[in-house]
Amino acid sequence: MQSQSLRFSYEFFPPRTPAMTRRLWRAVGQLERLDPQFFSMTYGALGSTQQISIDSAVAMHEESTVPIAAHLTCADATRDEIDAIAKNLHLQGINRIVALRGDSSTNSESNSAYQNAVELVEGLLDIADFDISVAAYPEVHPLASSSAQDLINLKRKLDAGANRAITQFFFDVDCFLRFRDRAFQIGIEKPIIPGILPVHDLDKLRTFSQRCGASLPRSYESLFAKVKHDQQAQYRLSLDLAVELCERLAQEGVGQFHLYTLNQTDMCLDISLALGASVSPLKLSSAA
Repeated sequence: MQSQSLRFSYEFFPPRTPAMTRRLWRAVGQLERLDPQFFSMTYGALGSTQQISIDSAVAMHEESTVPIAAHLTCADATRDEIDAIAKNLHLQGINRIVALRGDSSTNSESNSAYQNAVELVEGLLDIADFDISVAAYPEVHPLASSSAQDLINLKRKLDAGANRAITQFFFDVDCFLRFRDRAFQIGIEKPIIPGILPVHDLDKLRTFSQRCGASLPRSYESLFAKVKHDQQAQYRLSLDLAVELCERLAQEGVGQFHLYTLNQTDMCLDISLALGASVSPLKLSSAA
């Protein structure tokens, strides 16, 4: 596989302890050597997680050679609050945003808030010429009324000015390809980037998948049961499954992957290298 034909981006979450911070910077220092398209930093609801996320994104922007995309959700926040955060990010030099509605802690809606990701995208572009990514759901968003409506909502987000969509993680190649075909049929021509989540812990992934509406292949249960007591074998299996998934997608014309790192370097690094990424000794973080 040609390394120049595939591009990668990587997602991190904000650290909450000194040990997690050290692990984050080790991951950044390793993965930036692959010259990725961008790093993204996830974002919580209003509160401490939000501020840690913003601070982490700004620190990554200051210390890393890789462009940083800050996640921004609009649930449980006023337009003024979201606009202030966006303006601050832009002032700090962060020009990439992953715009999400997010999960609301209440059922009430306010006229002072962005009601959805479409309005958020429009509002962000009123502030600055941000490069914006939005979310896509090959297996349908859990709160969507139908797959057709979910796809229409994706088109609205992209038509509002978003540059690309990044998908929820999935493990079924055909599911993604059907989703991509349906998107094209309704006029979506902007890139849809597959989100890839390596299997670090099958039990945790099973719980997480149930919560967010992503399906786990039945074969994973028996495959991982065979290597339950061999950590090295588990790692090799997870690596092989992720690489096979990406290789099949690449054969269908996919040229970019967004890897969910869980702030763990080894697996995503090995996946990228197996897919043809090359390591540059010149892309070292000053914070690594």
